[in-house]
Amino acid sequence: MTTSEHLDLVSPQSRANAYATYAGLRAEAPISKVRMPTGQDVWMITRYQECVDFLGDYHRFKTSPTVLPEGVEMPALPEAVLRLLGGSMGAIDPPEHTRQRRLVQSAFTPQYVERLRPAVQAIADSLVDGLLAADERTFDLVEQFAIPLPLTVMSDMLGIPREDRDRFRLWSELLLSLDPTSAQSAPQGMNPAEVMAEIEKFVGYLDALIQGKRANPGDDLISGMTAAEADGEKMTDDELLKMVALLVVGGLGTTQHLIGNMLLALFRSPDQLALLRENPDLAASAVEEMLRYHGSIEISFPRFAAEDTEIAGTPIRRGEMVIAVLAAADRDPERFPLPDKLDITRAQNRHLAFGRGAHMCLGAPLARVEGQVALNTLLARMPELRPAVDLDDVAWRPGLTLRGVVDLPVTY
Repeated sequence: MTTSEHLDLVSPQSRANAYATYAGLRAEAPISKVRMPTGQDVWMITRYQECVDFLGDYHRFKTSPTVLPEGVEMPALPEAVLRLLGGSMGAIDPPEHTRQRRLVQSAFTPQYVERLRPAVQAIADSLVDGLLAADERTFDLVEQFAIPLPLTVMSDMLGIPREDRDRFRLWSELLLSLDPTSAQSAPQGMNPAEVMAEIEKFVGYLDALIQGKRANPGDDLISGMTAAEADGEKMTDDELLKMVALLVVGGLGTTQHLIGNMLLALFRSPDQLALLRENPDLAASAVEEMLRYHGSIEISFPRFAAEDTEIAGTPIRRGEMVIAVLAAADRDPERFPLPDKLDITRAQNRHLAFGRGAHMCLGAPLARVEGQVALNTLLARMPELRPAVDLDDVAWRPGLTLRGVVDLPVTY
């Protein structure tokens, strides 16, 4: 065990060198106590096997704290945020989590996601059409492709009317800006009161949308979830509200950053970029490798020790917070040979980019489809696609929850 109260985790320089920081922690011990930017101490697990064991252990580690160490208090959340995220499926444990997940999965099946592939392809082609038609041959891959692709897919999937898409994007960005590991400012320079006012509008909008789908269901996912039934139970309006918010948080920023991270990784590994261009059938394998190499979910949801316990011989007191550093686990040399090398043909690639256990990312199949379509579409239709800036100057998103580039200027 190592204690690193003053370890820099969130400065721009530390964000760029995060893998080296995690490698240092991992080499010292499987678990380290680190002081977060909020001032709260947290145990960070950085080795693969210990992360796997922790993520699957709902007996010793709970998503909601049953008790906190003396002097530690959880920050109070505004009512609107609680309605959207408090007690959502990401914040509860089995068996209640199992019930909610079973209900949503009856509508959001892998078969449903695969049927979306032609629509995802059409959206990607439309975005590239617009880029190719522009006079300017340089563009920001994040702003002009990586953001609008999952935003449009998610909006269509949820049945968000097209005239509401700009507001929907703002609301999604505001939810992502609530990352407690970041001092990131809200979009468009909004102050905290303005942020909360917009989030309250989002709650009202979703309430009305859900009621509309119950009254007049369509072929969208919200309509499917209103009708979903398991063991005679259906989702309540409150559960649906939280589920939509969770899908927005988990399905937009993650895929946006995955796309940006994938292109950055390929630009830095020209041999792998050439291999993928020559063999587009490797797209599925390439996405899996880049999820391991540059996954967009950096850390797990925090969990709390339900009892005095230990991890790899390190004592953990009841109530202490623990997180699995997925980005560190996926570069553990004990699990992945040559972990810092990008290899799109890598076999035995069971990464933790989507987590593990009951809270494994519900949207993983959709993220995979979007990633595969994005790669093949960009590389096929823009065969000369290349970075337009020094890649060392690319800025990383603040905070630890999501890992991704803020922008990525490219040319073709």
